[in-house]
Amino acid sequence: GLSNDSTTGNAVLYIVDLETGQLIKKIDTGEGSLADLSGSNYPNGLSEPTLIDIDNDGVIDYAYAGDLQGNLWKFDLTSNTAASWSVAHSAPLYKACASTSCTASTFQPITAPLKVKYHPESGVMIYFGTGKYFETGDNTAVGQTTQTFYGIWDKNVAAFTAFTRSTLLEQQIIKELGSTFVGGATNEVRVTTDNVIDWNVHNGWYLDLVNQGGSGTNNLGERQVSSAVLRDGKVLFNTLLPGDSDPCTPGGSSWFMVLDVFSGARFPFAAIDFSEDGKFDDDDFVTVASVDVPGSGKKSKIGISGTPGVVVNGKGDLVILQ
Repeated sequence: GLSNDSTTGNAVLYIVDLETGQLIKKIDTGEGSLADLSGSNYPNGLSEPTLIDIDNDGVIDYAYAGDLQGNLWKFDLTSNTAASWSVAHSAPLYKACASTSCTASTFQPITAPLKVKYHPESGVMIYFGTGKYFETGDNTAVGQTTQTFYGIWDKNVAAFTAFTRSTLLEQQIIKELGSTFVGGATNEVRVTTDNVIDWNVHNGWYLDLVNQGGSGTNNLGERQVSSAVLRDGKVLFNTLLPGDSDPCTPGGSSWFMVLDVFSGARFPFAAIDFSEDGKFDDDDFVTVASVDVPGSGKKSKIGISGTPGVVVNGKGDLVILQ
């Protein structure tokens, strides 16, 4: 075990021999207490790494992880020599912030494990939400930075150029319908945009976790801190909305979201069984501005939900467990 506290507070990836416990390589991102945008010298920390074998030879090539300062890191493990393993591009792959500039009030911590999927053109897509839920003050809905769910394209090229959210396609939450009777059930429904992505222009997409059809400013402290699921062209995840800030009072809720895995858009067909009849059909559409559209989100009735579960029934249909 480690016997000394970090003197730098840097986010670090450790690679250890599974059998012996011997340290093979320590890769330091160089981003720690001194880089804390809040100015309080808080230590940084790395989220759970996600490993990929991009050439399918049975050997891990890259590791991806986020950190508490909103950095998305790619670690290059392609060399046959561990001494050559390093932070890819010697810089973050992306910096998650609630605007195009990163300040003490806009940076977005990444605490949930990332998900990775091959991109149809080259490289991979990396999926993650932002926010944290483990420190003092995290359990309040007031005064929180708007958090986001991202789909970032890593083209896996040597000539890397850093980019901000200005080159990402924006999807929005445009409507929330409270206690809506859909088919044979009553649910709270969320509708999102279906903007089209252009891979000649965009480096991915993002969805801010705030109802733009409402005030557009009160995010209710919503964040995404559990692992997402990738399935059949869909990205599925639960968000978290804190309840009472009293630590002795249980509470909170979640929005279960289903979006197109490559563009973040809502689907043209029903992707959530709002009517709760075991089918995905027109009975699951809701009316927005006199037009029937499919919803992209469903409010939890049981409090805070974690990683969604997916079950395939005998008919080959997907049954979603929140």
